[in-house]
Amino acid sequence: MLPLVLLSLISLYIIAERLLTYRKYLSCSSSFLEAIEEVLNNGDVSKIQHICGEQDNIIEKVISKGIEQQQASNLALILESESNRMIAFLEEKLSCLATISGAGPMIGFLGTVTGMIQTFIAISEEKHHISSQLFSSGIYEAMVTTVAGLIVGIIAYLGYNYCIAQVSKATARLSYLVNLFLAKVK
Repeated sequence: MLPLVLLSLISLYIIAERLLTYRKYLSCSSSFLEAIEEVLNNGDVSKIQHICGEQDNIIEKVISKGIEQQQASNLALILESESNRMIAFLEEKLSCLATISGAGPMIGFLGTVTGMIQTFIAISEEKHHISSQLFSSGIYEAMVTTVAGLIVGIIAYLGYNYCIAQVSKATARLSYLVNLFLAKVK
């Protein structure tokens, strides 16, 4: 049970930390996105700096990098690199969460097997009278660890999938705006 409690705490920490990070860096109002899109469609790149200056999100960071490096011959590569850096930042710790979602139930099943082994050892050592108490402690351990492992795995799995969905949505939005920026700047 100790490994399951530890995995549970780690997964809850990662989920909470990622949600706070996403709240800060993925919060883009639709008016912000529309304003950037409108400015880019009008070809007035100079106004983007003012629009982005009011934000603190991944789109602002990538577009600001593009404005800084606007005259560079390899602007597309610079923006792609900065976008990849931002996406890697958003995906940070998610592989650990995915591992916990698979390892939690496996550790729970390991507890099931050890609980059943204890039950059979107790039965084999009893010579005369087999009581239900012999069965109950091993079966209890088996069931509790199974349930705990499944709970840890389910929470980590749901958290992982939610985080991946947020990253995917942000990646699509970022990619669209970067491509629009590149099309209008050149």
